Amino acid sequence: MLSIRWKVAATTVIVLGATMGGAATAQMSPSPAQEPAQEKAKVGISILPGIIGPGNGVQGSGSAKWAVIGKYDSSKEGKKVVLQRRSGTSSSWVTDDKGKIDKKGRVVFAVPKPPSGSPVSYRVDGPGSASTPVSTDSWGTDQDFRDEFGGSKLDLTHWQHRQPSYQPTAKRTCAKGDAKAVKVGGGTAQLSVKVDKERNSLCKPKKPDNPDKIFGKFKYRLNGHIGSTHSITYGVVAARIKFQPLQGQHASLWMQPTYASDSTSAAKQGTEIDIIEWFGKDVPNGGLTSFIYAPSRGGKKIALGGEGGWIKKPEQYLTNEKDDWYKRYHVFSVEWNPSGYIFRIDGQETGRISKGVSGVPEFPILSVLSSDYELSKLPDRDEKNNLPQTMTVDWIRAWQDPKHIVPAATPTP
Repeated sequence: MLSIRWKVAATTVIVLGATMGGAATAQMSPSPAQEPAQEKAKVGISILPGIIGPGNGVQGSGSAKWAVIGKYDSSKEGKKVVLQRRSGTSSSWVTDDKGKIDKKGRVVFAVPKPPSGSPVSYRVDGPGSASTPVSTDSWGTDQDFRDEFGGSKLDLTHWQHRQPSYQPTAKRTCAKGDAKAVKVGGGTAQLSVKVDKERNSLCKPKKPDNPDKIFGKFKYRLNGHIGSTHSITYGVVAARIKFQPLQGQHASLWMQPTYASDSTSAAKQGTEIDIIEWFGKDVPNGGLTSFIYAPSRGGKKIALGGEGGWIKKPEQYLTNEKDDWYKRYHVFSVEWNPSGYIFRIDGQETGRISKGVSGVPEFPILSVLSSDYELSKLPDRDEKNNLPQTMTVDWIRAWQDPKHIVPAATPTP
């Protein structure tokens, strides 16, 4: 049913999505009396908030669709499934949508955000018995975080500017974080890489494997780099982003632990969770990555599928032939629970990692960073005409898993 590029209908999308035991997951097995033997099926179901929202223009997080995810055995590929809804105190189930099970046994339905104070229950009904219901009220705590980037200034009660100095040890000899590279307006945050006009000399970053050679001569840069003052432990983090077009810098949505630890355990020290990184158009492998470093401080890189974290055939997650990561907005998210991490684009699962699972509070970060090794990849090295490069963020949200609440801590700068 899926083509290389998929389309989102008014309320439905069928994708390669699933969960690994998140807060709103249920499972049910039919009894022998319920269905003929050939139609018995065990179905898992989960619900995730606000992770589907491709499109043009600013929409706000309230327009993002929730995802109801059913998981069957892969032998049920192609079987029809219906999504059923029950609101309020009603005992009746109403068919809301239809779909088919994909080759991995998964089906995902996009549903609207429920009205405030009016939870909605859903179930999937396909081969075998209907699933156990899941409800939209499974999500929502006082540790949730949201920024719609209203007004004309970054809200410094929600954010900190990060790493305001040049950092050769972090492979950013020529770049530093700076508030001048962050703007807010029109309902978005715009994080940029731009020339540092206060530096007249050229930067000459050395190659780490051969200090006698340099990557080239470049103008110094300012980077948009902000970290949230809010943290969660297990849950969902999502942001609706339109990336910069060109190589020479990489844009990211990621997370780090709120406090440092000397533990060698990822569960106790935390991990760096790189939800999504974009390296610019025309990168041979598609330009999108997701991975973690565990534990966070100098830890080992653990990537999707053990292949460097590059998302395979990322074009399959675009909406049509005219879409691209720098042309329209897409929602990038991670579902983090004690079993691991699941990465998604507009509700479609792109991969998962079950090693190096953090068990401590972590805070979201938005950045566009120009590392030494990628400066020469700016087309024609043309800093005058190709900078600034800007990532635009419509909104960002973090939903704490209600089953795993850990006291928040002040983020490390």
